[in-house]
Amino acid sequence: MKKGLNKLAVVLCLFTGLMSSCDDDLTGVGTTILPPEDLITVYTDTFQMKASTIRLDSVYAKTTDCLIGEMYDPIYGTIKADVLCQFYCEEGFEFAKTPYEGKVDSAELIIFYPYNSTGGLVAYGDTMTPLQVTVYPVNQQLKRNFYTNDNPEDYCDMQNPLGSVSYTAYDMTISDSLRKSGDYIPFIRVKLPADLGQKFYDETINNPAAFQNQNAFNEFFPGIYITNTYGSGCLIKTAGENIAMRMFYNYAELDSAGQDSLVLAAQWFYGSKDVVQINRFINSNIDQLLVDNPTHTYIKSPAGVCTKLVLPTTEISQALDINDRFINGFTLDLKYLPADEWNYAYSPPGYLLLLPEDSVTSFFEKGSVENSATSFISYMATDGTKSYTSSNGTYRGYSSYTRTYSFGNISTLLRTHIEKSPDKDLSLLVLPVDRRWTQSSDTYYTAALFNSFSLSGVKIRTGEDYMKVVVLSSKFENKE
Repeated sequence: MKKGLNKLAVVLCLFTGLMSSCDDDLTGVGTTILPPEDLITVYTDTFQMKASTIRLDSVYAKTTDCLIGEMYDPIYGTIKADVLCQFYCEEGFEFAKTPYEGKVDSAELIIFYPYNSTGGLVAYGDTMTPLQVTVYPVNQQLKRNFYTNDNPEDYCDMQNPLGSVSYTAYDMTISDSLRKSGDYIPFIRVKLPADLGQKFYDETINNPAAFQNQNAFNEFFPGIYITNTYGSGCLIKTAGENIAMRMFYNYAELDSAGQDSLVLAAQWFYGSKDVVQINRFINSNIDQLLVDNPTHTYIKSPAGVCTKLVLPTTEISQALDINDRFINGFTLDLKYLPADEWNYAYSPPGYLLLLPEDSVTSFFEKGSVENSATSFISYMATDGTKSYTSSNGTYRGYSSYTRTYSFGNISTLLRTHIEKSPDKDLSLLVLPVDRRWTQSSDTYYTAALFNSFSLSGVKIRTGEDYMKVVVLSSKFENKE
């Protein structure tokens, strides 16, 4: 049998053409490849998988990306995003200069949201809609809980806000010349109590140990909570390191004439990947997405809902008799419906990740990437006349030309599951992810995968024809 298996491995490459040309209506059709002394029979069997939309209340989010704001979609409901964050403190921190008469004049919070690589705002929805953001003090230590359903009220003083401001993501007060200069970065500025800045300076004098390390600083200043308190229709996307506190003060200095003068200075504290940042998402009005639908399921991000696929592996194992046949091919493609037609309709997620339902938690908490054995990343199988794989440096993992997410040959996953659990169907989740890659020569490798923080949504086709799957298997028969 070992001899036969070796010969089987040699001819597997011949099956690729057959896999790509299988008719979905074929079942139990045998094809033979004949060395004189051996017979290898190849079979194609068609099965039906099931799909449903399931709730995804929270996702693992150990990333510096964050969304702020609120937005309604007639299909995907309302999403509200807010942020709990700490600030980084260098060891042994001191003010760069000594404030004149020991006084800090003012303090503010600044939320930068830089333009993307093409010069557009990193925002979703109507960037002219008026919104209000409010900042609250955190008075309990933030836990390193990287899930997006943490309750800010467990940590914050919600009765005493530090400040609030109304804004539009597209700031009309900025001149076109400044906006196009290349030096302008959009931002939201929230005035904070001057007493807060004074508290920081006084602590450096009276209790410098509070700044000796990050843990001591977190005890002194646990952080802030930033949330949308008015308006709906826009979300901005930024990162923790783009959220900063700035404290202004004057210090005395001799001018060129040797006279005392006051010079304005600013002391900054920034968010960082080295401290806790928790993006909380509230998805509401999504119950209609969970109702059984004969034509499609839903996937959206961030969080909310995703698609669950159930492969009939018990039926497959019985039909194929895995002790007698070897599963060679099982190509999985998911077709999706066109986006809804309105100005701010959600776009399809950039990438989808396919993996067993029971491995989702460990996958993200361990910082795993797809291994093409038990987890698979979608790729753009074709876009017009070009073909792609997951090793191409494409910015999206789907074909807008054919409206398809392709995962390739997932037969390894099928075989592994049947070997371990032949009497249990395989449940898979399809999750939207953000992908970062690295390049070696002309090949691109996934460097990191995160649950997606991009606002996206897609309807996966689940009609009978779209849920058909074809399994390619082979059987070796020794005629010696």
